[in-house]
Amino acid sequence: LPKKPSELRVHTAQEVTWAAVLQIKKVVYKNRIRLKEFFVDFDKLRSGFIFENQFLSGLSMAGLDKHLTASQLQALADAYKTPETDRLSKVDYRRFCEDINTVFTESELEKDPLKEVPAEPSELLDKTRYDFSSKQLPEEREAQLESIMSKLREECQIKGIMVKPFFDDAAHDKNSCHMVNHVTVSQFKQGLGVKMGFTSLSQADIGVLIEKFLDDEYPPGDMINYVAFAHCLNPVTPDYD
Repeated sequence: LPKKPSELRVHTAQEVTWAAVLQIKKVVYKNRIRLKEFFVDFDKLRSGFIFENQFLSGLSMAGLDKHLTASQLQALADAYKTPETDRLSKVDYRRFCEDINTVFTESELEKDPLKEVPAEPSELLDKTRYDFSSKQLPEEREAQLESIMSKLREECQIKGIMVKPFFDDAAHDKNSCHMVNHVTVSQFKQGLGVKMGFTSLSQADIGVLIEKFLDDEYPPGDMINYVAFAHCLNPVTPDYD
């Protein structure tokens, strides 16, 4: 991992790289992005190295380019090249992913249980942040939403529908974005109709649901927080010892 600016003489490129790494860690942690999956298909030989343009494409597919400047993207690519690969413009994406994933835990922790694990970013410690949607719609839309949700709750109770497992399958589909607790708008619509059979929903009803549960902070800008939706229909009962 590139050293912190405080540990260096002032080098603009290093500072730019460090700022980019911190920003990516925050986004990856918050959205539970499986970063390696966006690079590994470029690496047919599983060497751990890919070309610079492939590295930048992987960042883009993960939605991270929306959070970084062009100079930060280039600085990252440059920082993870090695002397052996620089002439080929290849980037050590494996080391990059390992560095970023320390925001979750140290990959070598099992080998060294006493190893100090970096603290999670303080603003990301809320483990229940996906459980409910804090988005407040205009009063009239909230009233429409409650009417829709009331009908769906009744249908779930009558038919014994558990909502979350349907979307869990979609979230882990090989063609999905692999974003934990989120599905695309298209997958959400398919889940409502084809998977769960909520045929009474009109397009206007679906529009209200999307408006409520669309995650505005999510990089692709087209992702539904299905966990919050599921919890509204199948409330989670706390376990008591």
